[in-house]
Order: sequence, then C-alpha cells, then structure tokens
Amino acid sequence: NVTALASTDRSGAAADPLSPDAPPLRVLDPMCGRGTTLNQAMMYGWHAAGVEIDGKDFEVYANFIRTWLKHKRLKHSSDIAQVRRNRTQLGRRLAITLAASREDHKAGRTLDLTMVHADTRRGRDFFRAGSFDAIVTDAPYGVAHGTRSQADRLTRDPLGLLAEALPVWVALLRPGGALGISWNTLVAARDDLAALLVKVGLEVADGPGYGDFAHRVDQAIVRDLIVARRP
Repeated sequence: NVTALASTDRSGAAADPLSPDAPPLRVLDPMCGRGTTLNQAMMYGWHAAGVEIDGKDFEVYANFIRTWLKHKRLKHSSDIAQVRRNRTQLGRRLAITLAASREDHKAGRTLDLTMVHADTRRGRDFFRAGSFDAIVTDAPYGVAHGTRSQADRLTRDPLGLLAEALPVWVALLRPGGALGISWNTLVAARDDLAALLVKVGLEVADGPGYGDFAHRVDQAIVRDLIVARRP
C-alpha cells in the first residue's frame, strides 16, 4: 500500500491507486517466493507479476493458484510454458488471465497474473521496459539462508544482490512508479540501501511516515521498509 501510494500517475500528479475508479496497477515482485504479494495484488484488482529463482516455490505457487481459482469457480485460463530465445531456454512462465465473473470476462475486464521461474537479474528477458507501476519485494533477511552474487559467493549481506538487481528493476519501472523494499536492518544499514537506490537514479521517499516502519520480528530480524520513486 505504501509503495502504491508513493507512485504518481503518468502526468506526474499524485495518484490514488486504491480508488475503485483508478485503472488497475501493474505490480511486480521480483523475488516473489510463494506468491503472497501476487495474491494481494490480485485481491486489489491489480495485474501482478513475479520472478522466483527457486523451482520448488514456483511449482508450489502454480499448483496453489490454479487450484484456488478452480475452487472459487473464477473464469480463467492458465498455461505454463518454457520461455526460449535463440534456442536458449530462459526459464518457465506461468501465465493466468482471470476475471471476477463471466460477464467481466466477456467484456474484457480481466487481470493478468504472471510468475516466472528465473533469476531476478534476468527480468528484462521476460518483461518490457517501463511496464510496471510499482515494484515491491522482501530482500533476503540473511538469517536462515545466504544470498548469492553473480560471482556465486554466499553472503549474508543482501546489498550485493540488490546492487546487481536494482538496475534491472528500475528499467522495468515506469517513470513516476515506486519501488518498495522490506529488509533486515541487522544485516544492512538503511543509509547503505538508500545509497544504492540513489545510485540507480531513484528518489528515496523521506517524508513524514516513511521512517516509521521498523519493527522487531525476532532476535535476528528487525524489519524495515524503504520506498523510492523513479523520476
């Protein structure tokens, strides 16, 4: 919600994407895990897309969402296909088109739900530049599992992965769109993360309220949120 409300419309004016009259946002979670953010975006009536490198998470979500749509008797179509380019396999893609009712489906009032099994740093292989209004994700907390940089070194610092991924994410974000990242402040300082966002051309939101989200999850995790906008 915070990230969506931090975005502006395409003219640069403040937008209210939560209004029922607003056109549906296009939301990307570039490290989507088992799809919690995708489900929430869908419940809001927004288009949703995700990228996940873990093949098991991809399979679990694909099975869950297709079963859920059938049980809810929502009009939809779904497909899982390999994405290839120049005979090179890039990854798998789950593509779902759904509607709240048969009438909505017939009238073309549909939503797109997409999940890609691939490395988030390959996002441009699957999505057009500037195609998302908001990007939201949880950075690896660096507690139970490390994260891997392109050099394939295991580290508990998520900043290395974010430094490599952020240029790709920014390219996918439209001007005026916002990026929101939650992370563990015990493994990465806010100032260091803000510096990465500024380096890729984003404007960090530092107004009232944006610095009030830090909260303790457990002894190893203090979760915080940072939001930045693409000019």
